[in-house]
Amino acid sequence: MEIKEIWESSLSFIRRSISSMVGFNTYINVAKPVSFNNSVFTISVPSAICKNMIELRYIDDIEAAVCRVVSDAVMVEVIVGEPNNIIEADVKVNSPSEPYIKANLNPRYTFENYVVGASNEYATAAALNVAREDRPKGNPLFLYGKSGLGKTHLMQAIGNKILENSPHQKVVYVTSERFTIDMINSVRDKDMESFRQRYRDVDVLLIDDIQFIENKQGIQEEFFHTFNDLYMKDKKIVITSDRMPKELVSIEERLITRFEWGLPIDITTPNYETRVAILKKKAEAQHATLPNDVLTYIAERVDSNIRELEGALLKIISFAGISNKPIDMTLAEHAISSIIPEDGIIKITYQKIMDKVCEFYEVSIDDMKSQSRMRNITRPRQIAMYLCKKLTSMNFVEIAKVFGNRDRTTVMYGVDKVIDDISNDSRLKAEVDLIIKDLNNI
Repeated sequence: MEIKEIWESSLSFIRRSISSMVGFNTYINVAKPVSFNNSVFTISVPSAICKNMIELRYIDDIEAAVCRVVSDAVMVEVIVGEPNNIIEADVKVNSPSEPYIKANLNPRYTFENYVVGASNEYATAAALNVAREDRPKGNPLFLYGKSGLGKTHLMQAIGNKILENSPHQKVVYVTSERFTIDMINSVRDKDMESFRQRYRDVDVLLIDDIQFIENKQGIQEEFFHTFNDLYMKDKKIVITSDRMPKELVSIEERLITRFEWGLPIDITTPNYETRVAILKKKAEAQHATLPNDVLTYIAERVDSNIRELEGALLKIISFAGISNKPIDMTLAEHAISSIIPEDGIIKITYQKIMDKVCEFYEVSIDDMKSQSRMRNITRPRQIAMYLCKKLTSMNFVEIAKVFGNRDRTTVMYGVDKVIDDISNDSRLKAEVDLIIKDLNNI
């Protein structure tokens, strides 16, 4: 597969994974593939602003998409300039060493650039213990918390620290989705032995977002045996989830029990002081200086997760670069006025839900509000109704009104049907979980 084909295929996955089509069209869709050497996929963008935005907010989604297309671990490097005008020296990058490539780790995720505060200090201490000790306290380490709080960063920092100290160690980082895909492919190819060797012949297994194996009985069965095999050999296991073990209601009890054998630790929303420290660290990485009043302004108004902090910061930095003005309170207020409501609380609204569902299922808002009974429209419509009831304070009458002035009983039926279907359809549940995750990352 040529690099243009890889990039075009990757774009289709990226488009579905990010929270904003504006961001996709402005920063990602303008990128061009340059080279693919030594597990480094290089893309070029027309401006430093595009490069900064991609590296701060979208790089993980891009790398995940390219990895999915090529079925291997890949790092994405972003450079500025037209592909045809970039000299060879500009294209060369420092490739990660072989252990990092095999581990599927992002070398940017380290303990050194992870900001520690009251919300994550216990989790950080436990992670350092796993990275440094041959027999860490509490195995497995189970990190849980809402999306965007730094679980993946901390988990990969463990792997990076282990390889820094012991390059011979076999470390594997994988999402539960990747684990699932690998197993499905191995069953199809009748090569389960290679699959088991990959995940059991390791010293450290880092598995991200374990909640996505809910309702996947075959995957849970295989992971149960993988877990047991590693645990009996005293190998290190680190798991992340958006919920504590006992709240993973659609995962087998025997797996939940094993998750609780070790050390479940939550990572919570960073407090004000930590948010300021994070902003300073991220600003330094962008070679930008922000006045204290601007840092305070952002930290006071964006308090849900780290991704939103980064997004607000980068928007201010980018706006300053475009307008060629210094960063001050006037510029900051103007730059992020569209994402900071007057009360300072960023809320999930029915408009955001409808937009996200329409984007995911490739239907229009008009379809949502129409009287069409075609399944490819009624199913997204019912899912959007369900999410409005689940994620907002709207009642059935209010939901019925925004979906084309329907009867409240229609909404009640649609919500109940989605609830029933989710309990029996693992694919539907995965789709709904993904939409909720994206909404929480807006």
